[in-house]
Amino acid sequence: MTALHFTTSAGQAPVRFTADEFMELAQHPPVADWTGKVELLEGEIVRMAPANIPHWRVQHDTAQKLRAIFAEAGRDWVAGAEPTVRFADRTVRVPDIGVFRAPDLRRPLFDVADLFIAVEVADTSLRLDLGPKLVAYADASVPHYWVIDVKASEIVLMAEPADGRYRTSVRHAFGEPVAVPGTDATIVVD
Repeated sequence: MTALHFTTSAGQAPVRFTADEFMELAQHPPVADWTGKVELLEGEIVRMAPANIPHWRVQHDTAQKLRAIFAEAGRDWVAGAEPTVRFADRTVRVPDIGVFRAPDLRRPLFDVADLFIAVEVADTSLRLDLGPKLVAYADASVPHYWVIDVKASEIVLMAEPADGRYRTSVRHAFGEPVAVPGTDATIVVD
């Protein structure tokens, strides 16, 4: 991950961007031309590694399955890959998959308060996904956080956020049915 720093004319410190400024910058070069996702963390633009094929396949398949499950759950649910989510005025994250409850679709960005399940697919990013990202999602009180570990062929399901962590954590191997919160459905990640 690489942070983009713009220094002031005096060379004193990096310029920090707001979420609105970030969204404007993300539409123009050089940011728009970068391969992979871009997030705004505490005002700094951070490039995420581009997805390789194993990551992409798991993300794509899981997003399709969750989208179908929540489409059946009703109109109040929205699920999909790589939603842009405002966490704070200076933080915008892009989870690999997001499930939202009753989001305001007239807004330019999803709000973290509506994020019900955040899913990160880890192929090269496991330390980040089980470290700083876990803390960020828990601090934002996202009810469910899943990390799909491609290399270990397992999914870590976390719930009950409190104090920068999740109180419950359960691991399932790929191929095992996993209960999907908010529904009566199960999903199989493979």
